[in-house]
Amino acid sequence: MNFQGKAVLVYLEEDNIARAYFRVQPLMTQDGTLESIVTEYPDDGFLRIVPDKNEQHTFKERMRALSGLCLVDLRFFPMDSNKIRTNKNYSPSRGETNQFIVYSDAVRSLPDDLVFQVVSEGDVRNAMTPWVYIRNGANIQGPFRKEDMQCTKETGKIPPDSAELHSITLHGQDLLFFWPKTVKEEAPAPEVKQPEAAPAPQEVPAPQPQETPAEAPAKAEQPIAVSPEQNAFEQIQSMNGDQLSATANRLKPVEAAAPIDFAPAQPAKQLTGTKLYQTPQRQPSPRRAHNQLMEAVENQRYSSRFEVSRYEAPGATLPQNTELKEVATPADAFKRALQGMGHSLESQRQAVDMVLAQSGMRPILAKALGRETNDLTIAAMHAQLQELEAERLMTLMQLDDAKKNLTAAHEQALSKLNMAEQKKLDQLHIAQQTAQNALEKLTKSLEPLEKRREEAAAYLDAARGYDDGKRVLCPPVGREVTKADLIRRLEQSMKAAGFVLEAGDALAMLAAFALSAKHNVWQFRAEAPADADTALDAFAAALGTKVVRAGLNDDFAVVPGGSAPVFVSANYQSVIHPLVFTTYIDQLGKAEKDAECWQVPHCDVAVYPDTDVIPAALPSFDPVSLDCVIREVLTDGVLTDETKSALQSIRKACAAAGAFLPVETVGMMARFIAATQNEFKGGVAEAIDRAFCLFVAAHILDCGLDAESVKAELSAMPRTLKALKA
Repeated sequence: MNFQGKAVLVYLEEDNIARAYFRVQPLMTQDGTLESIVTEYPDDGFLRIVPDKNEQHTFKERMRALSGLCLVDLRFFPMDSNKIRTNKNYSPSRGETNQFIVYSDAVRSLPDDLVFQVVSEGDVRNAMTPWVYIRNGANIQGPFRKEDMQCTKETGKIPPDSAELHSITLHGQDLLFFWPKTVKEEAPAPEVKQPEAAPAPQEVPAPQPQETPAEAPAKAEQPIAVSPEQNAFEQIQSMNGDQLSATANRLKPVEAAAPIDFAPAQPAKQLTGTKLYQTPQRQPSPRRAHNQLMEAVENQRYSSRFEVSRYEAPGATLPQNTELKEVATPADAFKRALQGMGHSLESQRQAVDMVLAQSGMRPILAKALGRETNDLTIAAMHAQLQELEAERLMTLMQLDDAKKNLTAAHEQALSKLNMAEQKKLDQLHIAQQTAQNALEKLTKSLEPLEKRREEAAAYLDAARGYDDGKRVLCPPVGREVTKADLIRRLEQSMKAAGFVLEAGDALAMLAAFALSAKHNVWQFRAEAPADADTALDAFAAALGTKVVRAGLNDDFAVVPGGSAPVFVSANYQSVIHPLVFTTYIDQLGKAEKDAECWQVPHCDVAVYPDTDVIPAALPSFDPVSLDCVIREVLTDGVLTDETKSALQSIRKACAAAGAFLPVETVGMMARFIAATQNEFKGGVAEAIDRAFCLFVAAHILDCGLDAESVKAELSAMPRTLKALKA
C-alpha cells in the first residue's frame, strides 16, 4: 500500500503488553480513498511499529500515550525515505502476522484541527477526537471541544452528503468522521540544521577622512549607552555592528563588517544540571594610554641607543679593533614597521593577514582579545552566564526541596496506608476468631449426629442381616469451594502421588468427573493398572473422600445424609447411587472388551507417572459436595461452527469404521468443550483435543476399532493420538 506523501488516519493498539509490541491499522486518507488491505495485508490489515533510531528510549512511553486514533504522516518526508518496509520477521505460523512495518517517527498524535468525529449530542464524551461535530438529524454543525462543548473556533455546517464525510468500521462499530480538505496542515518542527548562508561580497568602502592618532583611542574608548533596566541577554541583542567597540572585531576591517547578531533568538533549552565553573582569568597587565609625546621620546631613545653605546664602555673587555654595531630585536623591528604603516589601510590589512598566517598566532590573539576588560560585549556575556548559573542553582535548590517534599508525602501516605491496613487486619483477626469459635460449636453439635449415624448404620446392618460380604457406604458431608480451589487441590494431590500434571489437566479431569455424574461410571488408564489405581486414590484425596475396593461378592448399601462423592474401585458396576462412582482400572492403550462396546457412555482419563518424582504422602482436604463440583466446573458456553464441524467429522468416521458414537457421548463432549474452551491456554482447539481424548479414545479402545481408520480426523489432536498410541 503506497502512502508516500500522504497523511493516513490509523488506529494504534498494543499487540503484546509483555514485549511492548505496537501496531497500527490504516483507516482512511484525506481524500477518503484507501487501497484494499485484503491484497496488500492479507492477514489482519495491521502494520507493526518499530522504533526509530532517535527514540530508542522513549518509544514505549510515546506509543502508549498515542494509543487510539493517531496519524501516519508521510507528507513531509523525502520521497526516498521509505518509512514503510517489509517485515523481515513476518511468519504467520509463529504468530507474527504483520507483513509490513512502519518507523515510529512517522507516527504522530492527531492534531486538533485535522479530523473531527461526527457524533450525536449524547455521545460527545465517547468521541475519539479532541474536537467533534454534532449531528442532529441532517444538521451537522461544529467544531466543538469534547471536554466542555465550547466552541472557540469558527463554526459551520456540513451537508450530510459532503464528500469530506467518511464512514469507518472500527471494532464492529460504524463511525463517521469529517476530514476537511481545506484545513491548514503544517509539518511538525524537525530539528534540521540550516545551511550556512554564503558570505555577501564585500563592497569597496568610500574614502573616509583620516583620523588623527589622538582621535582614534578617544573614539575606541567611548562607552556604549546601555539601559540599566536591560538584562544581559537584552543588552547583547540590542548591540549591532556600529555599536561595537573597536576591540570587538579585530580580525576584519571595521568598515567592511556588517551588523552582527551575537545572540539570535533560539528556543529555550532545558537545563541539564551541569555545573558551570568560571575559570580563573589572568590579571591583565596595566597598559599605558597612547600618548604621542611618549611615543616620540621612545623612538628617539631607541634611535640614540647605538650612539650612546659608542661612547660608553662595554661591560666585557674587548680588543681595540672590535667594531660595534646596532642590534635590533624582531619585536622592535615589527613595532617600527607597524608605526610606518599606520596611515595605510591596505598595509594594515596585509599585516593582519601575515600575522594570522603564522603558526600558533590565532590562539595567542584569542587569549589577548579575551583579556580585554573594557569590552562591553564580553562583559554582557559574562553577566548572562552569571544569571544562568544563579537560575540553575535556584532550580537545583527547588528540585531538592521538591524531592524532600515528595519523600515526606510518600512517608505520610505509607503511614496512613499502614494504619488502614492494620485496622483491616485487626478486623479480619476478629472475624477469623469468631468464625473459628462458630466452627468449634458446630463441630461439637455434630458429634451427637455422628454418633447417631454410626448407630443407625449398625442397626441397618443388624436389621438386614448382612453377612461378611456386605458393606455400608456412608458419604461424608461436603462443603462449598471455588473452581480455583478444586484445581489447586487436584494439582497438589496428583503431583504428590508422582504423576505428570500439565496446565489444564486438572480442569479437564474435574470436567470429565462432573459429566460422569449422570451414570456415575468412569475409567482410569495408565501404563500399569496399579498406577491407574494410585491415580484414583489421589483424585479421591483431592475431593476429601475415600475409595472402597470391592470384591466379586461384595454388595453395598448407602446411608443417606452426606453430599460428598464416594468411589468404588471394581471390575463391574456394583452399586447404583447418585453419590457412588464406580471406577474401572485398565492398562493404557488396551481394550477392556474385545470388539464389544460399553452400554453406558463414559470418559477415559489417561494418567502418566513422572519418573523423576518420588511419591509422597497424599495431602488431606475437607470433603467437597458433588453438586458444588458440577456447578463450579460445568459452566455454560456456545459452540463455534468449527467445533460442530469437528464433532460431525468424528461421528461419521466412527460410523464408517463400524461403531457408532452414541448421541449421549456426543452431548457430553459438546458440554465439555463449551464449559472449558475459554479456560485452556490453547483455547477451543485444546478443548476439542481433550474432549476427544476423554470420550472418543475410550469409545475406540472399548469397541476394538482400528485407530488408523479415524487417524485422519485426529491428525491435529496430539493428546488423543498419544492415548491411542497411534
